[in-house]
Amino acid sequence: MLSIKKAGIADIQLIRDLTMQVWPHTYTPIVGPEQVAYMIGLFYSPAALKKQMEELHHRFIICYDDQEPVGFASYGAVEPTIFKLHKLYVLPQLQGKGIGMFMINYIACELENEGIRALRLNVNRYNASSIAFYEKTGFKHFIEEDIDIGNGYFMNDHVFELQL
Repeated sequence: MLSIKKAGIADIQLIRDLTMQVWPHTYTPIVGPEQVAYMIGLFYSPAALKKQMEELHHRFIICYDDQEPVGFASYGAVEPTIFKLHKLYVLPQLQGKGIGMFMINYIACELENEGIRALRLNVNRYNASSIAFYEKTGFKHFIEEDIDIGNGYFMNDHVFELQL
């Protein structure tokens, strides 16, 4: 049975462990191993995750199937009534089993109860399976975005939005 636990500093290592199971599998075919390693260091180092939690006020959740962690997400305010889904990851061998949808529904319900009107996210333009998932979930294309993340790397993304 799926459940959600709010995550904090004590869960940083678990989030990193899940990241290492998901990121190389998902992104190496899209951006290559060098950019994957760079981005994991940039966004998933213990210091980066701590900053996201404490300074940027990103909310993190971990999804469990019984007692096993199977995915995680993070989200935070970008405007008073708009939040951004910063991360949504499910272990590769469990994708397509409703876990991502379970986390999206949890987040959407929580935000709706707070009066938030929209949830936005960035998805790599070449990540076809994630694009299909978000479209199936009800997200609509909003804009295109090219983000310079340093070291000669860019995130070439679609920005999608879900009205709550």
